Amino acid sequence: MMNPAMDAAGRATVADAKIVALARESRGEALQLIYAAHKVRIYTFLLRLLADPAAADDLTQDVFTKAYQALGSLTSEHRVLPWLYRIATNTAIDHIRRRKRFTWLRVGRLAGTREEPLMKDEHGAVPERDQLRRVLATLPVEQAAALLLHALEGYSYKEIAEIQHCSVTAVRSRIARARQKFRTEYATTEARHPS
Repeated sequence: MMNPAMDAAGRATVADAKIVALARESRGEALQLIYAAHKVRIYTFLLRLLADPAAADDLTQDVFTKAYQALGSLTSEHRVLPWLYRIATNTAIDHIRRRKRFTWLRVGRLAGTREEPLMKDEHGAVPERDQLRRVLATLPVEQAAALLLHALEGYSYKEIAEIQHCSVTAVRSRIARARQKFRTEYATTEARHPS
């Protein structure tokens, strides 16, 4: 059965203005609706960006915690999903910067432990996807996020500029650089790891 808050294309059918109005009355109910409608898309975006199911799961929870805290700042002008992508992108950038500053020792990833991701990762089912993840991980996070938002989520350059709080020119540059580096890295990785 399809989620009533989603249409066949996975886009929210509940008007963003109604969610904003609900948030003014009951932030908890608004967050439940937003979470049910968008958690999988945010998790998948973060998984593609980070290539780490555990981090994507943790950051998805962080994104919705931050969204709950910021619900009062939404206006009728806001579109909820791009707003969530902005929070997710910023959360991922912060995570990557922290990760570069600190080296964490990851203790065994045994099935059934607390460290197992809550959402199943089916992306590893195709071997080429591992290669795509490795290549995507070489891109600067702002470029990778812009590329994912455009190529996989279908956002326009203008919408990505709003999500990333930058100019359309910056988005064009990020996507062009990401595509070029992706092509170069993919060709290099393909030569090292032939199928």
